[in-house]
Amino acid sequence: MIRVLPNVLSAAELQAARDLIPQVRFGDGRMTNPDSTIKQNLQAPQDDPANQRIALIARDALMRFPELRVFAQPRTMARTTVVRYEPGMNYGWHVDEALFPSTPPIRSDLSCTVFLNDPSEYDGGELTIQLGAQELSYKLDAGSAILYPSTTIHRVTPVTRGVRIAAITWLQSWVADSSQRELLIQLEEARALAASGGATQAERQRLQVLLESLRTNLFRMWADT
Repeated sequence: MIRVLPNVLSAAELQAARDLIPQVRFGDGRMTNPDSTIKQNLQAPQDDPANQRIALIARDALMRFPELRVFAQPRTMARTTVVRYEPGMNYGWHVDEALFPSTPPIRSDLSCTVFLNDPSEYDGGELTIQLGAQELSYKLDAGSAILYPSTTIHRVTPVTRGVRIAAITWLQSWVADSSQRELLIQLEEARALAASGGATQAERQRLQVLLESLRTNLFRMWADT
């Protein structure tokens, strides 16, 4: 499931990252995928000092963000990489790699984009994700992030004005199965509602729906047909 994470970076963290961006030695984005014919962007080398400092800022912010811990159940996070899209650049429809060559390898269960500049600074550059027959587009405020399954087909549309800058990473979850992760998310929401006492009618109704969903989907998962 796709999750928008608002204001992952604090104002101070966002400013620190933006101050470092001019120091990043961007290179051809195909450095990690030299045979690609659809990837047209700029990307920071992993050993670039400014990129490494931005990566630490983004990693610390993401890992302390409560919703990310609930949604992702993160086991491992790949090192964040800063990417830059100038006018005419884009990344065509693709699916992220299943395994990243770290030691040990990281399985990409979830992909994450942290937006580092304001959407008013560029035209185009939407992150577009296919969900069945739908195409969902996202262009978030600076400091916000989006978390989505790495199994989805997605792209970055062409930038037509300005520059789009983002930090991207991938997470391996303790729970590989996305449907099982969703059950845990629902269980956590139900627990929080129960702990609050279900003060309003809307909260009581939501708790009832969550419990019914959990029961039905667990039965569907465990039923021997």
